[in-house]
Amino acid sequence: MDISVLDFLNSIIPISEDLKIRLHSIMRAGEFKKKTVLLKEGQVSNYIYFIELGLLRIYYIKDDKEICSGLVCEGGLAIAVKSFFKREKSDEFIETIEDTRVQYISYEELEQLYVDFPEYNIVGRKLITEYYVKSEERNFLLRKQTAQEKFQYFQKHFGHLMSRVQRKDIASFIGINLETLSRL
Repeated sequence: MDISVLDFLNSIIPISEDLKIRLHSIMRAGEFKKKTVLLKEGQVSNYIYFIELGLLRIYYIKDDKEICSGLVCEGGLAIAVKSFFKREKSDEFIETIEDTRVQYISYEELEQLYVDFPEYNIVGRKLITEYYVKSEERNFLLRKQTAQEKFQYFQKHFGHLMSRVQRKDIASFIGINLETLSRL
């Protein structure tokens, strides 16, 4: 499924022709092969990626084990939030799971869009609100739900990714071990 960044933004709030022209002039396209690391731990996250086609995972390493903290497919945004907005070194990695095509802009370009186009602040607020709500849902899931409920949540919200994501990443993402996932 191919999704355009302008269609995505227009679905949030209709954007002006001037903003569309600016976005068209600053958005860069990237095509990355499977297993390409877009961000490494210790680097500052300088880009926000809009996924047109493909799949990314966001993860960190704890006790020599990869912990999946995000799965982003077509129509989604991939970002190491804390690193991007606080301009500090990332604790996370962003890696392609499949061959992936993205559009992306830098932190500085995003900040300039907010200054030059007040309407874009509404887009930013709505996206940040959506991200925060999803983050809270996942935090609740990890803290309060049973393994069965966690798996049901994944099926409901990410079921379309079941065949595209490794089982170890699914288990890690919902906070259960691989053996428990196999039983479910």
